[in-house]
Amino acid sequence: MVSRIYNRVADRYDEDWSGLYAGARKLSLGQIVERAAELDHPDTVDLGIGTGNSIDQLREMLPLGKCTGLDISAGMLKRSADKLDGSIRLLRANAVDADRFLPPASVDLLLCHFLLSFVDAEKLYRTAHRLLRPGGLMSLATSTQGSLRDTYNGRFRRAASLLGVQRAVNTASTPADHETCLESLRKQGFEIVAEYLHQQPVVYENFADVRDWALNSGWAASALDDRIGLRIAAGTAAFGLAKLFFHPLYPVHAVAEFSIVLVRKPGERE
Repeated sequence: MVSRIYNRVADRYDEDWSGLYAGARKLSLGQIVERAAELDHPDTVDLGIGTGNSIDQLREMLPLGKCTGLDISAGMLKRSADKLDGSIRLLRANAVDADRFLPPASVDLLLCHFLLSFVDAEKLYRTAHRLLRPGGLMSLATSTQGSLRDTYNGRFRRAASLLGVQRAVNTASTPADHETCLESLRKQGFEIVAEYLHQQPVVYENFADVRDWALNSGWAASALDDRIGLRIAAGTAAFGLAKLFFHPLYPVHAVAEFSIVLVRKPGERE
């Protein structure tokens, strides 16, 4: 199920929306660089490499050791391979199954950026804990349900309903808020090294903007699953009608919220 949903979103991935996540990514990488003294050519794994932006930017800031990127989308892996010039190992695999392909306690630095709308958070954290060496670090960047605060209310609720947002909220592992995110990491045995709630203004000029953000962020990915019967073609037609119906609501000024957290696996580094 997750694989089908994610691959469908990956196929529709829009680079124009990647800028919304650029600020959160920059803060995440900044947290890592601030701990550079703890990292000596760290063996690094990106659990959801996507188009390769995180590792590409990080290796310009720090000298890295062996690098591996995972993704379940062949299309995303192709984009990563093109961007990274074949310089890192790429695996087509689900992030929560990464320990099937990588040895336990073999990683110094894990990147987990913008994955929690697609995977089970607890499973992901357990996998990460097994992969990290004692003293190893994991960088987490995830949207929170606070990102929906300005859009999932009032008349705009009808647009959210069309996108299946409530269903997505009920099933996604996206944390309710920043504190919930921190607490879930502590429960899995991680030590919080650095944390920050990043809030970024966003403007939706029309319904298509809402649709594209919801799909690229993962919030409405499940709304396009076969169980609801919204195929891409039918969805496009429905969204076209909705654009006309909801046009008076725009532009919508909202705030996207991201939890930016760096955690450590307890223990002494060798």
